[in-house]
Amino acid sequence: MRLFFADNTVLINFALAGQLSTLERILNGRGTWVASVASECAASSRVAGLADLESAPGFLGEGRYPSTQATRIDVLAVQQRLLRPGDPATAHLGESESIAIICREEPGSFFVTDDTEARRIAEADGIQVVTSWMLLKHAVQSGVMSEGDGWAMVAELRAQGRCRETFARTRTGYLVWVRSA
Repeated sequence: MRLFFADNTVLINFALAGQLSTLERILNGRGTWVASVASECAASSRVAGLADLESAPGFLGEGRYPSTQATRIDVLAVQQRLLRPGDPATAHLGESESIAIICREEPGSFFVTDDTEARRIAEADGIQVVTSWMLLKHAVQSGVMSEGDGWAMVAELRAQGRCRETFARTRTGYLVWVRSA
């Protein structure tokens, strides 16, 4: 079964918009996450406005750990590609674990992230990446979410500084985008 490995960026976006249950429906029992992302999410759930994140373990299960030495080595290699000067030692660990586990242990699975650099590395490693915007569009087009609720999510994320997409500037732009193939 092809799984969807969630990153905290996407979980936060759906939680901020009050749409975490929509994400659960979209993932339809195929969502999972790594232990580092589960820890990040638990910490994020204590931030004002993100308490809904406490429900994420209910549909993502227990955080997964790399199960082989080769995967653990790959985690460190990916993390080195993501780290920037001054980053703490645990920075990008969730993205790195996700990418390494998908490559070594769950080939064909998806990486669900809005992290631009992690996306670039995952795609370079042959992993299909799914973003919040792809999930939102799918949710609306499949009838899991109404166009109005989708627009409300876009507006909330824009207000939170988490949306710079050109389609999100106007409702008309959003509707054209969400209705397109």
